Amino acid sequence: MSSAARTVALRRLEIIAFPPALILLIAHGIASERAFPALGLLPLAASALLGLFVLNRDAVAALGSPIQALSESNIFWADCLLAVFHLSFLIPSWILLTDPWHEPLIVLGTYCTVFMMFDLVSKTGFFSSTVSEYTPLSDGNEPEMAARDLEEGNAANRL
Repeated sequence: MSSAARTVALRRLEIIAFPPALILLIAHGIASERAFPALGLLPLAASALLGLFVLNRDAVAALGSPIQALSESNIFWADCLLAVFHLSFLIPSWILLTDPWHEPLIVLGTYCTVFMMFDLVSKTGFFSSTVSEYTPLSDGNEPEMAARDLEEGNAANRL
């Protein structure tokens, strides 16, 4: 599976995972009368919306329409922000779930955090697959290419 197909599949899975997460997180929030992990709906909803926008952008761009609102760099930084957002909601959720209160709600809360963990892993996957484009280390092959050109006598062409 190519990286583009993997990205599309992960974006679709983020969208598909949102409705069951919504049901479980609302049920846990109502039953436990606690904010965490129910507040995990915020990054999950933002992630599902970003997935919808990206898939829509790709579908419209495939038809020949130039869409400039969501550039690759904007999507990259949105994924980075959402990964931090997910982690900032997961850590308090895990800490507050360890309090000794209703044990069935601990299990439900743990199931709720699975959706947030999936989104966090997908966001870090998007980050790790595109981070090389935004770092100065992406020109790592340049000295090899320059040495090869120098050996071939094409040093003047590189200027």
